Amino acid sequence: MSVSGIGSSTTYIYNTRTGRIASKDGCDDDFVSYFNGDTDGNLPDTLNGFDAKKKRDLNNMIMFFQSGHKDVKKLFQENVDEYEITCEVVDAVTNHFSVNGEKVFKAYDMNVFTYIDRINADDLLYKTRNSKEYDPSDNSISIAVGDVFDLGNGYSLMVRENNIFIDGLGSGSEEQDQKARQLAYGMNALIRFADQQWISDRIDEESTPMLLSILREMGVDTDRQFQINGTKCEVRNNRIREVGNRFAVPSSIFNEALKKYEDSLYMPISQNCLDRMGSRGF
Repeated sequence: MSVSGIGSSTTYIYNTRTGRIASKDGCDDDFVSYFNGDTDGNLPDTLNGFDAKKKRDLNNMIMFFQSGHKDVKKLFQENVDEYEITCEVVDAVTNHFSVNGEKVFKAYDMNVFTYIDRINADDLLYKTRNSKEYDPSDNSISIAVGDVFDLGNGYSLMVRENNIFIDGLGSGSEEQDQKARQLAYGMNALIRFADQQWISDRIDEESTPMLLSILREMGVDTDRQFQINGTKCEVRNNRIREVGNRFAVPSSIFNEALKKYEDSLYMPISQNCLDRMGSRGF
């Protein structure tokens, strides 16, 4: 039996009456014994964390389609005893399941987030230390420590080591002071996001139009993909987002956690606790 891992694809025969699976070719299979509960508790080293995920996700898929909920498609028919179920390991967090050749279920593993080191980004220094003017070749800029943004109304924002200083507070109206504070908050969030320290949601809706205006004044075309401090950005639904990122953490942080999680999945089940972890699917 080959060791499960990213890119592996296996097909089993599932019996709806017994709730058990069998290998498609009828040969002995460690995963089949593991899924059916026929092992004595001493699992072989051929079974790893990917197998633990596969067992869990397969059980979740079966329960999902047998739930009887009115919004769930009835997949397993009462007059059919056996179905071919194929599991494809797409990556460390994603399993795709097909039933009789039809892709019907994707399972996403949230346990990767337990491998993220918890850091209070508010206490961190900004990463970017070298300012870079607008580069039209890749629609990019860098915002760095030491940069100053003159707002043209007696106010300016100064990028310090880990915060934004407002010069000119009190020189205008209370409304102008508040607007400057809002923009300073947004600029701090933008730099933290671009430096891969914060999620994009920290860039609030109130300051976003002002930030986009500043970026355009610097030459950035915000109507298409652009880069700030090396982070690929786009404007979606009037908010600044990281391109291609569907997770709630910066991509560099997620990818580091993903590598740690992937390494753990290749370990034999006996050496980790993945058998007890959960995931989500649809």
